Amino acid sequence: MKAATVRPNGKLFEVHRNKGGHPQIVGYARVSTRDQSLASQLAQLRGAGACRVISEKCSSVGPRPGWAALMGELRKGDTVAVVRLDRIGRHLGEVVGCINEITAFGGYVRSIMQNIDTRSPQGRMMVPLWAALAETERAILIERTRAGLEAARELGRVGGRPPKRSPAKDNLCRHLRAQGFSHNQIAKAVGVGATTVRRALSDVQTTSPRQMRLDVDAAAATAAEAETGAA
Repeated sequence: MKAATVRPNGKLFEVHRNKGGHPQIVGYARVSTRDQSLASQLAQLRGAGACRVISEKCSSVGPRPGWAALMGELRKGDTVAVVRLDRIGRHLGEVVGCINEITAFGGYVRSIMQNIDTRSPQGRMMVPLWAALAETERAILIERTRAGLEAARELGRVGGRPPKRSPAKDNLCRHLRAQGFSHNQIAKAVGVGATTVRRALSDVQTTSPRQMRLDVDAAAATAAEAETGAA
């Protein structure tokens, strides 16, 4: 099997061509980390008659240039072969979406280890069942999330991301700004974005803590003088 390396968008994946393979079977192999081996998947796909196999080492979360290339060169009537369906996506909903996309284009999907082939009536019958399971899985996840948020509210906690701003951070932003630091420098020091820094500076009076302390001391001295004069 001959391997050709392709570099789309600076990413790496390989296209393996088998001269003796069936021209309508396209294999896809993927591992999540660089130290994992693709040898077993390539051997099984080659044994299944794949004329070309696109392989890549990347997580299913984020861009997958190899899968994008496979979809770009897929022809009507081709079969996308994988060792297991989890090579296509990280959860059932994503797998079903990819299968539906291939089916709508006029292609087929085959999972070697799970003995699933959408060319057969049994395989095609499984797709709507997977879709229903994916929808149920999504509904259960949403319901659990809502229940968790309601339980947190009852305990006085509010769900969602924690706020990036706080009085302490606002004071630190004002202090650093008074020292002459730029918005970007303050953002890196405080651990927030430059936009958050600008909001902190615009929402409150931009007075340094030292100046604020001097104002307090002056007010206290004035009050002391007034009490002395009254006495």
